Amino acid sequence: MGTEGFSLGIDSSTQGTTAVVVDLESRTIAAQGRVRYRDDRRLAGFGLAEAQPLLPPRERGEADQPVGLFLAALDAVLSDLPRELLGRVRAVAVSAQQHGQVWLAGGAGAAYAGLGMEGSGLAGSPRLSERFARALASDRSPIWMSANTAREADHIRAAAGGADAMTAVSGSDSPLRFTGAVLRRRASREPEAYASCRTVHLISSFLASVLSAREDAPIDWGNGSGTSLMDWEKRRWSDVLVRAVSDGLAGGADGLRSRLPSLASPLVTVGPIARYFTERYGIPPEAIVAAGSGDNPQTKVLASGGLLSLGTSFVLMAEGRRPHRSANAMYDGLGRPFLFGCRTNGALAWESVRLSHGLAAADFAASERALASSEPGSVLRVLQAERESFPESPPMDTGRSEDFARDYAGVVDSSLGLLWLGSRPFAASGGAASREALTVTGGASASEGTLKRVASIWECPVARIDEAGAAAGAAVAAAVALVPEAERGDRASALAAGVTGRGRLIEPDPRYVAAYHKDGGYLGRLARMIG
Repeated sequence: MGTEGFSLGIDSSTQGTTAVVVDLESRTIAAQGRVRYRDDRRLAGFGLAEAQPLLPPRERGEADQPVGLFLAALDAVLSDLPRELLGRVRAVAVSAQQHGQVWLAGGAGAAYAGLGMEGSGLAGSPRLSERFARALASDRSPIWMSANTAREADHIRAAAGGADAMTAVSGSDSPLRFTGAVLRRRASREPEAYASCRTVHLISSFLASVLSAREDAPIDWGNGSGTSLMDWEKRRWSDVLVRAVSDGLAGGADGLRSRLPSLASPLVTVGPIARYFTERYGIPPEAIVAAGSGDNPQTKVLASGGLLSLGTSFVLMAEGRRPHRSANAMYDGLGRPFLFGCRTNGALAWESVRLSHGLAAADFAASERALASSEPGSVLRVLQAERESFPESPPMDTGRSEDFARDYAGVVDSSLGLLWLGSRPFAASGGAASREALTVTGGASASEGTLKRVASIWECPVARIDEAGAAAGAAVAAAVALVPEAERGDRASALAAGVTGRGRLIEPDPRYVAAYHKDGGYLGRLARMIG
């Protein structure tokens, strides 16, 4: 198949929506756009809290975003891209924050049908958020930051036969932020909304369904792995897990099963692009929409080895084909298996330190000076506003310093150090015996001071790739979906190499390595502090 034309990747993340257009011939990014939920005037009016891009919580640990916000952001980011490039797009794939769910009501079919009607995308016609306002059983989407579901997660684990059995079936030990635990809690507390729900989509499958005007768009294996509902090895919904999640809910297992879309490869074609997007943005009607996947699986598309993503959450992804209790087993946006660990308290914790010292949220220059002036591992400071699952620990705020440099460097060291400690049982990359470079992406990876600390904690070279990771990964996956299966590996490698903008290697600093790893050093003290 020819290499002319473009692919489009769209990432709906916690803080904004990014779109990347990849030139299939030059294997480069031709255009990209990003809208931030708190900053873009077109996205005002959704009732977000002041400090975070979330709806005000109704109980401690709740973390919801408006479903309409995802749709309005999709419209906004597409309107910012050059129409002449969108007119040559051949394939589209979605990335979205994992575990988040969208409940569709019985009347959703009318909204989907409207996307395929003549004139649906012309000037003056309703935009996406308006079209789906009455199609939702709940206008709130509980997302991955939900932290009030420990009881529900424990119930699912016990019903599955304990931690080992749960991990063997699902690939993970029933994390409290996974879709199943959150669904169980939400359905038990909002029975009327659950009763009116016809389809439970993940955010990625919901957006793929909108782009293709197909309510029955499947959930891909990668995102299905993050639900506590899928048999990881067999890649199908597990009867045991469906019963565990639905125990005591109206309709029981049959009721929940009827609400779940099918499971499929992230590269399967859901359908052609809906007429709405052809008329409004010029995307050709023959362009295909792939199933897509979550943000972590799509980011992993860009790296063949270990990958560290420093975004709203901090995620380490490593090669692996066997589930491990200390990791979450997933599939990437090409359908390849991998293992990862995720710390909820990521870049927002670093931002909160700046704010608490009277600095701007985005004063990265001050942050860089702080790292440069502070000895690595010299401050034992832990800040995690939310309950943490990697490693398991309650909210903590210890060792705060009035000096910004010490306070910030301490939080950076503990955030990275705890991720390293949590990943030791399963991580294949890093360690003194390995010289394989660790790929780093995400907003915080723009800091050279941070990268020096990463290299020294992991004791291996690190290389940064561009921040548009998940959207770029989705664009690569979309392009791979166009070719026969036998050609997909080579296509993915060539495109990933072209779009990542891989930076220079940063080597471990021997002085930093000693501070972190020596007997009685920082990482040992941090491990003892957490217990």
